[in-house]
Amino acid sequence: SDGYKLLLFRIPGKQGEPLEDAKKKKRQPVILQHGILENSDSFLVNEKPAIAYVLADGGLDVWIPNFRGTMYSREHKTLDPDKDPEYWNFSMDELVKFDLRSIFDFVIETTKYTKVAYVAHSMGGGIMLAAASEFGDYYSKHLSSIAALGPSTCLKNANVMMKLVHYMSFLNLLNFFGFNELMNLHDNIHTFMSIFCHILPSVCSTFIRFVADEEPAWDNSDKYNVFFNHYPDATSTTQAIHILQQVKWQGYYKYRPYFFSLYHEYDLTKIPASIPIALFAGTNDKLVSIIDSYWLKEKLTTSGSLRLFKELENHGHLTFILPKPEDTLYKDVVDFTLSQLKQVEKIIPQPVSYTHLRAHETREDLVCRLLLEKKKKTQ
Repeated sequence: SDGYKLLLFRIPGKQGEPLEDAKKKKRQPVILQHGILENSDSFLVNEKPAIAYVLADGGLDVWIPNFRGTMYSREHKTLDPDKDPEYWNFSMDELVKFDLRSIFDFVIETTKYTKVAYVAHSMGGGIMLAAASEFGDYYSKHLSSIAALGPSTCLKNANVMMKLVHYMSFLNLLNFFGFNELMNLHDNIHTFMSIFCHILPSVCSTFIRFVADEEPAWDNSDKYNVFFNHYPDATSTTQAIHILQQVKWQGYYKYRPYFFSLYHEYDLTKIPASIPIALFAGTNDKLVSIIDSYWLKEKLTTSGSLRLFKELENHGHLTFILPKPEDTLYKDVVDFTLSQLKQVEKIIPQPVSYTHLRAHETREDLVCRLLLEKKKKTQ
């Protein structure tokens, strides 16, 4: 695509299943995509339940990509993230245009399945919805479903802290003075936050309440110290600015590099109705408020793509990553994903050998000829 190299992790079988046995079985692929300042680790830290393992135990072939700029995807064909500022010149628009398409192409080519399920948290869900609205022809062919957990699109009613950071233009000043990478000291932050949440869990919960969850009591707080040993991860300052730009107006907008730049909206009503979407919204989410989730619900309903809207009482933004063992959220996600996969074709047909082609005959002509010959034989 545009030179960025992305790393994907794969869980091809159920927990405890020998790898060689898992590789022999055909399983429907699902992409599990993280949000901003996260990486693939987010889907593994909760352990019981961790959504990556729940999907795998549900019989799916789980692929967990890492967006550009994260610790697992810092490579580029020509640019060095530690030396070249140009590396960090990307917003969410580049993830929509390049990263997702590369991820889908790779998973489809590797697994030989025509359609892939998609499950995502936060920005990972918002990016997919934007891509489906912009490149509907491609994703209507290759998406079996989208399960979006607290997807970030419109953030007009986000918490006060996000609005404060946006209107103070703090990140814009960082970008102006050449600080293109955000959270480049993430290793030190991880160590501090992990120890902090281990020693002072009540203070850690207060921090979560201020930033992400109205009521952290619904989170699996025993895993806070583990989660913060992996969060936050790095991203571009431009991408963070792009996220914060969503708090200003009611809508979901492409990146505005300058104050006087025109607004260009992702029109989510253009998502093809053939793409089934499940939207999971938390009533205690302080980043993606329930009001903004209602706005998204209306857009998806208009597009004809919304199949399920689940309003989760007491769930905050972090609850989607760290639910308690008794929470039924992941069961609902797996049930929806599997129900949609049953309605699509399972595997790309094996390619026909070109040695059977006649002169000037295309592959399409060959397929038609072979079908006619088969029909004649059965008559």
